Amino acid sequence: MVFACDHCKFLFSRTTEPEQCPDCGKFAVRAANQEEVADYQAIVEEFKRESA
Repeated sequence: MVFACDHCKFLFSRTTEPEQCPDCGKFAVRAANQEEVADYQAIVEEFKRESA
């Protein structure tokens, strides 16, 4: 599942919903909306291409 931080806008994936953002530590985490999930997937794909 993809999550977003409302404070720092960090997008990340976890199997369970975290309480805190792993980037800034704030308690402002929520499930990502469809647009954010698409952004996250594009970033992951670009990272995979650059790493190959």
